[in-house]
Amino acid sequence: MLDDELVADLRRIVSAADGPPASVLDAARAAFSTRELDGELARLIGDSRAAIGFDTVRAEPAPAQGHWLLSFAGGGVQVDMEVTEQAGRISLVGQFIGASGDDYVLETPRGRRPMEVDELGRFIVDGLAHSPVRLRCRAADGAPVTTVWVTI
Repeated sequence: MLDDELVADLRRIVSAADGPPASVLDAARAAFSTRELDGELARLIGDSRAAIGFDTVRAEPAPAQGHWLLSFAGGGVQVDMEVTEQAGRISLVGQFIGASGDDYVLETPRGRRPMEVDELGRFIVDGLAHSPVRLRCRAADGAPVTTVWVTI
């Protein structure tokens, strides 16, 4: 028993003093992010900040006003969402079209967060920080679909 505690303490000390190099951690994250290679990738098809895929109503996009639109499509699924910033926090309001089931996830570099999605595919996610995000769901045929990473 005493040896187990000693080994655990030594592991903790060594990992704190001499952890793995950043390149090893980056490679591990990259390997983890490709664990579902059989899934479909939903590409970014619209970004109102860059005037891609949306007809502009105003003379200029309105990112300075704290909101913009994003749209993704792939694998039989389309995701449309509005990104709103208020007081430094981000909210997403959107809809999955062509997705099924209850396996909806928002991913950030810090981890995964289950999403509540109603029967029409609508969702609201509040309290996010500026960071890269991507969404995961399942298409009507059950195949996994993941959006590309986008920075909000």
